[in-house]
Amino acid sequence: MAHIVLKQKWKRSSCFLGLAIVTLGLSAETAWAEDLSSAPNAVPRQKAPATPVRANGAGAMTAKPKAAAPGATPAEDINVMGQSRQRQLVHVPQSVSSYSGAELKQLNVTQMTDLLGMTPGLYMTTSSLSPTPESQQLVIRGVGTNAQLEAATGTYVDGVYLPALNFDVGFMDPLRVEVFKGPQNTMFARNAEAGVVSITTAAPSDQAVHRIEVGYDSFNTGKVQAYVSGRIARNLYGSLIADYSYSDGYIKNNGTSKQPLVDPYFPGQDLVSEYGSHVSLNRYTGVEQKGGFRGVLRYAPLENLDLRLIGDYHRDNGNQAGSGPLDSCKCYTLNGDLAYQADSENYGAAFVASYTFPFMKISSITSWREAYSNVPVDFVGNSALQNNLQALYSEQQSKMQELRLSSVDSGKFTWNVGFSAYKDREYTNRFYVLSDLDSPDHQENSLYSGIWNSQIVSLRRTGYAGYGEVGYAITPRLHVDAGLRYVWEDIAANGLERYVIPANNVLSAPISSLGSWSSFDAGVNSQRAWHKALPSATVRYDLASSSSIYFRYAQGYKSGSYQKAPVVPSDVSPVLPEKTQTFEMGIKSQLTKAIHIDLAGFDTEIHDQQVQSTVVRNGITSNAITNAGASRITGFEANLNWHVTPRFEINANAAYTPSKFLNYVIHPGVGLAPVVRTGSALPSTPDWTADIRGAYTLPLGRERSLIFQANFRWVNSTYVGTHATSADPILNIPSWNQLDLKVMYRGKRWSASLYGNNVLNRYIILSKFNTFFAQPAGSYVHDVVAAPANVGFDVTADF
Repeated sequence: MAHIVLKQKWKRSSCFLGLAIVTLGLSAETAWAEDLSSAPNAVPRQKAPATPVRANGAGAMTAKPKAAAPGATPAEDINVMGQSRQRQLVHVPQSVSSYSGAELKQLNVTQMTDLLGMTPGLYMTTSSLSPTPESQQLVIRGVGTNAQLEAATGTYVDGVYLPALNFDVGFMDPLRVEVFKGPQNTMFARNAEAGVVSITTAAPSDQAVHRIEVGYDSFNTGKVQAYVSGRIARNLYGSLIADYSYSDGYIKNNGTSKQPLVDPYFPGQDLVSEYGSHVSLNRYTGVEQKGGFRGVLRYAPLENLDLRLIGDYHRDNGNQAGSGPLDSCKCYTLNGDLAYQADSENYGAAFVASYTFPFMKISSITSWREAYSNVPVDFVGNSALQNNLQALYSEQQSKMQELRLSSVDSGKFTWNVGFSAYKDREYTNRFYVLSDLDSPDHQENSLYSGIWNSQIVSLRRTGYAGYGEVGYAITPRLHVDAGLRYVWEDIAANGLERYVIPANNVLSAPISSLGSWSSFDAGVNSQRAWHKALPSATVRYDLASSSSIYFRYAQGYKSGSYQKAPVVPSDVSPVLPEKTQTFEMGIKSQLTKAIHIDLAGFDTEIHDQQVQSTVVRNGITSNAITNAGASRITGFEANLNWHVTPRFEINANAAYTPSKFLNYVIHPGVGLAPVVRTGSALPSTPDWTADIRGAYTLPLGRERSLIFQANFRWVNSTYVGTHATSADPILNIPSWNQLDLKVMYRGKRWSASLYGNNVLNRYIILSKFNTFFAQPAGSYVHDVVAAPANVGFDVTADF
C-alpha cells in the first residue's frame, strides 16, 4: 500500500516538476529574447501595463480603466487570432482561453458547443434522462460530467448568470468569449466549480453601428441578423440586435405526429392530457426555427457613472434531431414512427450599474431569467416498435442580486469584495407512454410494455455568498493574491413518481406506483441546507514585461441537490455537494514579438463527486444520482500563437486530461452485487484534445483583404454509462476529427465568407443515449451527432 501511495505522489509531483523544468527553460529563452531586444536596430518590446490585470464587477478580466468621456467605450485592438488579448492575459494567474468576436466569426463559431475540440480541456456531457440539447452541459478538465443537476460550468453574459437549461442559445455579436479554467471563487456571483464561460458584448456608445448579416448553407439553412447601436439623446445610448434562422437540419426524421397518441393497453384514454402535465405534442413540420433579440439601454450622465438596462429573448422551435439516429445506422436519419415539434425559450432582464470613486468602484447587477423546454421524442427510434413516447418538460427560473466593491488605485495593494443572493426555481416532468417494447420477433418481452409514467420533481433554492480577494505586489515582479468565498444554500424539494404497468407478456396483473406512493397527486417533501468556505490563493512572478509564471490553488463547490427521477418516496433524499481542490502551475510568455506561448499543469481532486447511473427500486429500473467517494484529474494544456510572417499566423493547442475514479462503488439495488468503478476513467472526459489552425491574409488595397483559413481538431475517445445494471452499459464514443476551411473577404463597409465545415465528412459522435426499456436490451443506442460535411456563405454589411 505504501508503495502505491508513493507511486501516486511521484506521478503527481513529476507532472509539476516537468512543468517547472519547462518554465525555467522558457525563462532563459525569454531573457535571451530581452537581450536581443536591447541590441542595436532591435524592435522595441511592448512594456507591461502599469496596473495588474484583474477582474471587474462583471467578471471579465480588464486592466484599470482610464478616465473617458461619458458614452465612450474602450476600443479593443484585437487581430483575427486575438493575440492582443493574449498579451493582456499574460498577467492573469490562471488558464484562460480567449476568443475575440472577429476570431469567432472567422472560425464560424456561433455557440459554445462549436468550440469543442478547439478549446483545451473543454467537452460536453448529456443527461441520461434525455440526449437532446436542452439536457447538455459543459465539462472543463473532467469536472461537471453529471448533466442532471446544477451545471459545474457557469455561463455569464456581461456578468449576468444564465441557468443551465438552454444555456447555449448562441452568440449575438460578442466582443469576446473567455473560458476560465478551474474554480472561480471571487470573480463571479455564483461559484463555478469547473470554470466559467464569460461572454462580453459591446456597450452602446457615441459610435453609431448599423449592420446586417445574411447567410445560407447546405441544409437549406437561411439566417439573418440585424444590429443597430448608437446615441439616442444626450448621455443616453441604445442597441438592439435580432437574429432569425430557418433550417431543414442535417437529421431527416421519417416519423409522423399522431394526435392523440394511443396506448393499446389503455384504450380510449388520452394519457398525455391526463398525466403529462405541461407536455405539448405539437405537429412536426420538419423545420428548425431559431430567433431572438437583445436590447441594451445605457445612461452615462457622468464619466464615473454607468447604468444599463438589458433585456433578451430566445426561442428554438423544431429540434428535429430528437434522441439521435440509432448507433447501428451510422447515418443522419431517424427511422422511428413518431415525430413531434420541440420548443424551448430563454429570456430575462438585468439592471447593471457602476460608480467609480477616486479610491474604489462599486457595481451592482440585478437580474431575472427564465427558461422553458418541451422536448417530445420517439424513445426507441425504430418504426417496428410503435407509439413509444418520451417527453421531458423543464422550467428554470433564477433571480439574483450581486453587489461588488473593488479598488481602482494603481498601488501595491488591490482588493475586491462582493455579496450575492439568489433564488432559483426548477420543475421537471419526465413523461413516458411506452406502448410496444417487445422485440419485433416476439422472442424477448419487456416488463415495461404499455407503461405510462410521470416523474415530477420541483426544487426551490435560496443561496447567499460573500467573497473577497486581496492582492499585494511584494516587489514590482512578485505578486500574491488570497481570496475566500463563503456560500450558504437551502434547497426544498418535492418529488413524485406515478406509473401503471398493465398486464402484458411479462406481467399477469398490473402494478402501480400506488404501492409505494400515497397517491398520484401528493408528492414527498424534503429540505436540506449546506454551507462551505472556499479559499484560493495565487502567486505570480513576472519574468519580463510580457512573461509571467504563476501558481494557483483554489477549492471549488457544486451545490447539493435531489434526484431528478425518483422511483420510491425514499428517493426524495438529498445528493451531497461536490467539492474540488485544484492546483495549477503555468507560464505565459510573449517569447518574441511573433510568438506567444501558454503552458499550464493542473491537478484536481474531486470529493463526493455527483455521478449518474441506473438502479433498481421495487423491481423498477431508473436513473439515479449518487456520490462517488473521490476522483482525480492530472494533466496539462499548451497553446502556441505564432505570427510566422506578418501575413501568416498559426495557433495550435493541446490538452492532456487523464482522469480516474479513486473511490467509486455503485450499489444498484437489493440483491444485486455492487459494481466497482474505482480505477476507471471519468465519463465524457477525452484524454487528449488537439487543434491547429492557420490563417493567411492577402492585402487587396487600403482596408481590404482576403483571408484564407484552415482549422483541424482532434478529440480522443471517451465513453458514457456505468455498467451498474444491464440497462446502463458502457457506451464507447470513438475519437473524431474535423477539418474546416474558410475564405473571407474583408472591406471597410462589408465582408463576405465562403466556408466548408467537416469537409472530410467524418461521422462525429459527441455522446450516446441508451433506450434501456426496449428488448433486446442494448439494441437501441442513439448517437448525438455533429453535422456532416456542409458548405455555406455569409455576407455582412455596415451602412
